[in-house]
Amino acid sequence: MASLSTIALVVVAILTVASFAVTFERLNRVANVASVSITGWAYAEFVRLAADVRVQVARKAATDDLEVSLAILQSKALIASEEVFTDRLDAQSYQALMDAARAVQELDVAALRTPAGLTSLERALDGAQVAYSGAVTVLGRQRSAIAADLRTAEWTLSILALLLALSTATAVRQRLRGVSHALTAEVARSRDAEAARAQLEQTAAELRLAKRELQQERDFAVQVMGAMGEGLYVTDAHGRFEYVNPILAQTVGQDTAALIGQPVAGILNVPALDSAQAPRVTLEHALPLPGGRSMPTQLTLVARSGGGEIAVITDLTETRRAEARLRDLYGVTSLPQDDLTSTVQRLLEVGQQAFGTGIGAYVQWLEGTVSATAQVNVNPGAAPQLYDCAGRVRDLGIPCRHEGVMGVPVMSGGGLHGVLIFKRPPDAPPFSDVDDDFLKLLGQWLEQAVERRHAYDLLRRSEERTMAVIRSSLDAIITSDERGVITEFNPAAELIFGVPRQDAVGRSMAALIIPEGMQQAHEQGMARMRAGGVSRILGQRLELRARRGTGEEFPVELSVVRLPTDPPVYAGFIRDITQRQAAETRLRERTTQLDSIFTVSPDGFVTFGAAGHVVDVNPAFLALTGTALDDVLGLDLPDFERLLRERSDAARPGVAGMPDALQLAGPERRVIKRATRPMRAANGDLLGQVMYFRDITHEAEVSAMKSQFMSTAAHELRTPMTSIYGFTELLLTRRLDEATTRDLLETIHRQAGRLIGLLGELLDLARIEARAGQDFDISAQPLRPLIEGAADAFTPAGHRHRLHVQVPATLPPVPLDPAKFHQALGNLISNAFKYTPGGGSVTIRAALDPQDPGHARILVEDHGIGMTPEHARRAFERFYRADDSGSIPGTGLGLSLVQEIMHGHGGDVTLHSVPGQGTTVILTFPLAPPAPRESTHDGTAHPPAHPDR
Repeated sequence: MASLSTIALVVVAILTVASFAVTFERLNRVANVASVSITGWAYAEFVRLAADVRVQVARKAATDDLEVSLAILQSKALIASEEVFTDRLDAQSYQALMDAARAVQELDVAALRTPAGLTSLERALDGAQVAYSGAVTVLGRQRSAIAADLRTAEWTLSILALLLALSTATAVRQRLRGVSHALTAEVARSRDAEAARAQLEQTAAELRLAKRELQQERDFAVQVMGAMGEGLYVTDAHGRFEYVNPILAQTVGQDTAALIGQPVAGILNVPALDSAQAPRVTLEHALPLPGGRSMPTQLTLVARSGGGEIAVITDLTETRRAEARLRDLYGVTSLPQDDLTSTVQRLLEVGQQAFGTGIGAYVQWLEGTVSATAQVNVNPGAAPQLYDCAGRVRDLGIPCRHEGVMGVPVMSGGGLHGVLIFKRPPDAPPFSDVDDDFLKLLGQWLEQAVERRHAYDLLRRSEERTMAVIRSSLDAIITSDERGVITEFNPAAELIFGVPRQDAVGRSMAALIIPEGMQQAHEQGMARMRAGGVSRILGQRLELRARRGTGEEFPVELSVVRLPTDPPVYAGFIRDITQRQAAETRLRERTTQLDSIFTVSPDGFVTFGAAGHVVDVNPAFLALTGTALDDVLGLDLPDFERLLRERSDAARPGVAGMPDALQLAGPERRVIKRATRPMRAANGDLLGQVMYFRDITHEAEVSAMKSQFMSTAAHELRTPMTSIYGFTELLLTRRLDEATTRDLLETIHRQAGRLIGLLGELLDLARIEARAGQDFDISAQPLRPLIEGAADAFTPAGHRHRLHVQVPATLPPVPLDPAKFHQALGNLISNAFKYTPGGGSVTIRAALDPQDPGHARILVEDHGIGMTPEHARRAFERFYRADDSGSIPGTGLGLSLVQEIMHGHGGDVTLHSVPGQGTTVILTFPLAPPAPRESTHDGTAHPPAHPDR
């Protein structure tokens, strides 16, 4: 048995050695793969460096940096191309690598900055990427083979390990069995202990997190309570402090820590809260302070669920102080209304007490001299500061608060009556916003006192005049008590509301003058003021609706004040603004209309203010002159004229026969007419002036065309008339032989025919323009017979061989007037033969428009003398002739007549010509019947403009 075991162990040992040898060989292949990976990294570096050089070239890097990068790239390309692994690449990857390395070696910095160099670098980068991809593929195959070998070695070693285990298992099986059982039990115990320990650690972490979150919430709550502007404390079930915020501890003059645990009743003298009856109580409490003092507070107590209370203490000192200020202010109303000096003195005393200062004055300027109507303890040292601040209030018309001095203006009759002003000592705190508001209230009371004194003086001087003023006043004064019952109804109110005073006093204001839709809101507002709430209308100037005695509603301006009486009385000042609102409405409508006219007007407007500068410009002017709004606003008249001259044609600043017109060079060539009108107020004062600009380009062109037409027509009519008159006179005064007489008569007949033809063409043009094509008899007609008929009629005798007609049989019928078409095409055929004196050919072609199949085109083409671009541009002008030598007969109206006939058909005529090569005229007809043309205000239709012959 032992021999068998020894033999088995020897065999296993031999197999183990053989397996280790095979495994060692496989590990050598793994090392080879590692070298292959390094080679792949070299290819990757080649790609990266090529891309880096490309980026540096794109960013225009410095030459030194680019030389270094290129040198590194060339070195890396050489290394990659000489790697031993390179021969394992496929043919395509190998060739791409070699080409890329060669291209990189041929580059330099100068070549890189050229398009060819960039292209070469791009190809090198692409080749490097192809080589890298091939290397990755080969490396993957190598790794797969190694992985298979390693798996084989793994299986072999596993089998050997199994054999070793089987060979030794028998010997140690018994000895290890007990140890195995003990080890298993120990491992289980260790595993259970480890799980328990992990559970304990997790629980401890959760407890620490909860504790930290709870501490954060507690710290946040403490910070919030400590930052409160009010006192706060929390008690336990036995009435002892558990928490006191710093504000409360500071107020009672003790340390926060010292208060914790002490009874609340002994420190704050707070009554106990019966949480069973009232879980929340709000009451006023005199909080004891150090030194035997107390502070008025509002105490809010809330019961805690576990026993104890949460209390918030609000300081009412400022509230009580404000109430005391108002009581003192209301006490001023008990003074006689005619004693302004006493009222001012009492208001100064109220301000002195409210502001805690002993220096105050009411400053006026009487005949240019500073005068203090009343003052309190104004010493010589304080007077300059008071008067300086009062001067600023007078100059600026706004309150002054500076360096311990505060003053407000007191207005009367729309002007400054005086300045109410106070000064605090240098060591006193500055005036607060509350002090500022109370001083403004004092100023309002003083303004009312001034107005009352003024009214009293007027009443005392002339009661009759005062009554007349009151009766003629448009303002109504109505007083009422806190229930809304009218207690006073002045004569102006009688006139405005149409209700006698005896019928108004004692009645409810809501039932008498307030519209039904507003009565509920009025009653709610009165109830709110009776309950001590804030009024929404007191001290405001509002525009509302009121109701007359007849039930008619009308707009009023209302101002309500509360008189300092007990019980309170409210005074309403009412003004009928019906006419004012109507006037404002008319003014708004008028302004809107004028603005609309100013904005949408096609004519330009430029408005100059009284100072002579441009204050407004409408869009039409900007469009006419091509200017921007910022370029014009603020210019004075000389600068504005300079701007117009800059935009005018230097050669033609005006237009002949129109001295007030300008010839603009841009943005379009325009002729504009200018007129200037002053703007005056109703009293004749000059407010400025308005410049009016009208585009008269069309009128100027019509005027020029009319002048040219008259000149040309006179010339064309005079030439035949002169021949007729001269030859007729010769025949009447002399006896000539028969041959001469016949020759003269033929000349007279020929010139008369020319004159008749000219007049006929003029009449045709006038008739077509006047009727705008309405007398055209348009119907669908085949083009071929019409074209052939016109060709036969207008081709000179003996020249038929020169004319070529090309009309396809498939051409659809065209809606047209046959007679007018015959006349238009005949003119073109006659012109083609006249202007081709050398015997060249004339071609007529018809076809559908290749650009627009909805139109048919007829082309009349000659190979004659042609026209210059200037002649072609003016060819369709009346009486204009390209040949001014007189060798070719004609009136210059033929093409104009053709153009009008085409416009009557809704079509178009265009002309193309080259000097010495010939002219082509194109007639374009729509295949659908033409729509009637709209006429302008002068009765002439406006066809589209084209370059004409």
